[in-house]
Amino acid sequence: MNRLRQVRKQKEITIKEVAEDTGISENLIGKYEREERELRRETWIKLADYYCVPVAYLMGLPDGLVQHINKTQAMTFEELHEAVIQWANDRNMIRSDRLTGLAQLAKVTEELGEISAGINKNDEDKAKDSLGDIMVTLIILAQDLNFDLLDCLNSAYNVIKDRKGKTINGVFVKETDLHK
Repeated sequence: MNRLRQVRKQKEITIKEVAEDTGISENLIGKYEREERELRRETWIKLADYYCVPVAYLMGLPDGLVQHINKTQAMTFEELHEAVIQWANDRNMIRSDRLTGLAQLAKVTEELGEISAGINKNDEDKAKDSLGDIMVTLIILAQDLNFDLLDCLNSAYNVIKDRKGKTINGVFVKETDLHK
């Protein structure tokens, strides 16, 4: 559960003031506070800066995790993987059923569109953010499907490691596809 409303009220700021100061509509701020709409990374950062609190705290990550992030300023892939799973579990996003898997697959696809836009527009920040978002959605999707993401990666690597082919215009083409 995020802390948007809690932090705003502690600072004795109205939704209208937040909207005027940040350029985010009052309607959206209300939806964000009620968790009726998910925030984009840029919005989390904007609001955390506005309220002068860490993004992780504002997102409602467990206090121990917030302290860990603040202390180390960097987490290992494994720690990030676990933090994403915990974040998704705290929001009841992982239920290991067909419907949640399909919903998460839709999020993966949405993020693919965003990275495409970032790359096509030479927007390095958008591409980097979108790549991170893709990783988050894949971690959650793997959890929904009861897959271990590292096992999936190992399987894929074992398939490609001895693959023969040719790189054409920066894209690797399998040998079997070269002769079609």
